[in-house]
Amino acid sequence: MNPDKVLCPCKKVTKGDVLKAMDKGAKKFKDVKEMTGAGDKCGKCKEDIKAFMKKQKKEE
Repeated sequence: MNPDKVLCPCKKVTKGDVLKAMDKGAKKFKDVKEMTGAGDKCGKCKEDIKAFMKKQKKEE
């Protein structure tokens, strides 16, 4: 996994940013959105971020 891969191009939020938010307690997309700003502009990244979070939770 490349932590520098951008999941939200509008806000330049990376996989690493999402992981940091999850480490700080983000459990849902809404939490990541509040912590990082991801999905705040066009929202096209929402499903990608949700899928990434789900995958990370399975690997824990």
